[in-house]
Amino acid sequence: MIQSEIINKLAMELCIANGDFDHFNNNRIHIQMALTIGIDHYAKNSEEIKALNYKGEVIGNFKDVTEASNKLGITRQNIQAVLRGRCHTAGGCMFYKVKDVKLIKRIA
Repeated sequence: MIQSEIINKLAMELCIANGDFDHFNNNRIHIQMALTIGIDHYAKNSEEIKALNYKGEVIGNFKDVTEASNKLGITRQNIQAVLRGRCHTAGGCMFYKVKDVKLIKRIA
């Protein structure tokens, strides 16, 4: 079996386990990312968050959503909505997880 066949098989098994085939392509992408980067790096539970102003300048580094919420006075739910892509900003700030940016840079 070649790597793409293995990735497809793993993605299919994950869909079967979840009982949902709507996310097959997302499963493939995540498995491919884990293999490309290394599963150890991909599995880390790093929640470090950066906040940016409207100009794109970093205005804060936080260890997690709770710390960002407490220091900036923005609700956790609003920050999480930005991190999940449901909103562009919260409290006038943009947020992203450092782990996600590192993943994108290493793949590209």
